Amino acid sequence: MGRASRRRSELRKSPTTEQERQRRQARYAHRAQRRAAKHGSTVQEYEEIARRHHKYIGEALLARHNRRMANMSSAASNLATEAVLEVLASASTMDFALHKLGATRNRFPMHTGERWIDQIAWGIDSAYQIARFIFSGQFVGAAVVLRTQFERWTENAAYNCGVRHRAGESSGSFAARAWSHCHSSYPLSPVTLYEHVRKYGFELEEAIFPWENESHANEGRGLGVHLGDDKTVYPEQMMGELSEFLHGRGPWLPIVHWEAADLLGSNPPSFSDASSCLIDVMRLNLRQLRLCLATLAQEEQIPELPSRYLFALPDTLPAGDTPPPLMLLEPLLPRTGLQSDVLEYYAQIRSAHTEVLHRRRPAGRLYRDDEMAHLAFAERRSRAAHHALKALASEKRELGADFNLDGLEFRATKYVFAAEMAGLLAVWKHGEPQADAAATCSSVLRTASWLWLEDDDRALAQMRILLEQCARMRVWSLKPEKARRLEDSRQTTPKDWIIAAGWKRLNALNRALGEFAHAHARVRQDGAREILWKIQLDGAESSIRTARGHTMDALTAVTMLEAARAVKHVSPAIHEAFIALSEDMEVCDERVNELLDRVMRLRDASLGSYSFVGPAAEWRDQNSKQ
Repeated sequence: MGRASRRRSELRKSPTTEQERQRRQARYAHRAQRRAAKHGSTVQEYEEIARRHHKYIGEALLARHNRRMANMSSAASNLATEAVLEVLASASTMDFALHKLGATRNRFPMHTGERWIDQIAWGIDSAYQIARFIFSGQFVGAAVVLRTQFERWTENAAYNCGVRHRAGESSGSFAARAWSHCHSSYPLSPVTLYEHVRKYGFELEEAIFPWENESHANEGRGLGVHLGDDKTVYPEQMMGELSEFLHGRGPWLPIVHWEAADLLGSNPPSFSDASSCLIDVMRLNLRQLRLCLATLAQEEQIPELPSRYLFALPDTLPAGDTPPPLMLLEPLLPRTGLQSDVLEYYAQIRSAHTEVLHRRRPAGRLYRDDEMAHLAFAERRSRAAHHALKALASEKRELGADFNLDGLEFRATKYVFAAEMAGLLAVWKHGEPQADAAATCSSVLRTASWLWLEDDDRALAQMRILLEQCARMRVWSLKPEKARRLEDSRQTTPKDWIIAAGWKRLNALNRALGEFAHAHARVRQDGAREILWKIQLDGAESSIRTARGHTMDALTAVTMLEAARAVKHVSPAIHEAFIALSEDMEVCDERVNELLDRVMRLRDASLGSYSFVGPAAEWRDQNSKQ
């Protein structure tokens, strides 16, 4: 053996360094991508893959995911980019007011905050998260976050103008009255009342935004609100449209299939109504937040921040039609949104944004409106990345030598597999209600996993949608006649699908997730989080920090198994491959049954007291003494 040959042999035998291991993984991933990229999405192609080995099914699923991510940039350009950026350009003008009024500089974008100014900042930050999901084609995920914001600022609008909920009134009708009264003369007559609380709440004990009993929405438009000189929007209609969309129903479903099944390819379906509704709700929310800022500025009497300036800000500003770069949309994983070049870019963004808030000119000139929209968007993403890195550093300190990013990559891969399995089912069952459920599962699971990476509780709101749609898929697989009756009835609720699926044991999980799906005064998220904590197998004190991730894993497993069950009616060979792949991901029926039993033991668990304090708590205390 020559000297060079011996050296190569010694290298093969020597311990693999982290850098070498990563290079090997990258080479394997590249080869796998090349093998899988040539496949389409037909049943025949996947049967051929399954006959080779189920691991090649996994490669094909990853290739589907990669194609969607590659299509995302061009898809964002096809979406309502210009209209979204116009709203964000207006929102960016409020950053100076947040700065002058003392909003926490490096705040966690997903946290509601303890102070009123941080609560307002949370509402503004949420608009950028909603925009991110619209740019990514994840309209259901955007709608979930948007509805929580709509509920929150509807209650604020009602509080400001003294609108109270009427007995028997729908949440949509209440929202219409609140918005139309609060904004009847906007911005000519500044509102002088405002909600100033330590957290947030509202004085309307009966202003219920139902979930458990949420059937099909009413079709009325209700009272209108003027947006601009020539547009009137209808909050009651908006709330109904959002509700239909979130339950896998209504005319907006083609855009869900476009993202989940068609991988954002070609031209999107007609989505003008969907995008218009989401954008109009964003505008309403931000207008109410502008009112909150103006009234707070009026109280603080800061010379540099006259309240009339805030009232004069328009709802939209011209901002061009160039979407944010893909790196700002991607999930916060070490190989995507947390890559070193992205982090370097974020450092530049944070510096520039800080300079602008201090009225300096980092570019040597004033930024244009479109540049401010992109700067403010990137600044929110930089903060999300900053806190994600802090969380990883904390976990590394806690675990020491046991810390391994491979575990994070494994879970991310499992979420991709589950979402793509559901996405393929949507392709193969096209035109059937089960396909609508599968497409919704695929899209919301993707959004939930991205939010989970950012420690955002709104991942749990996405999982509430996922649970309902998994149950819907299951009923169609096991009881098609029952499923047809539920589809045809306008009184069907999410709980009806869960019971029909034979998952009554999941009632405690359903209730807990329902608390995170809303943001009104009656939510009880502290008790809900405790239920999610106790559902875990170990139940240790430290598991309170893993409750969100455990719920993600549990419902991902349910998604994989129900997608595999439904595929059995399409192809037994693909069904077997899906089951084998699920087992590789440590997913099996036995573990899901164990989960059902653990949840069942918490069937009588209390959700506890209301999470949010302020006017809501004061109102409840007063009425409890009567």
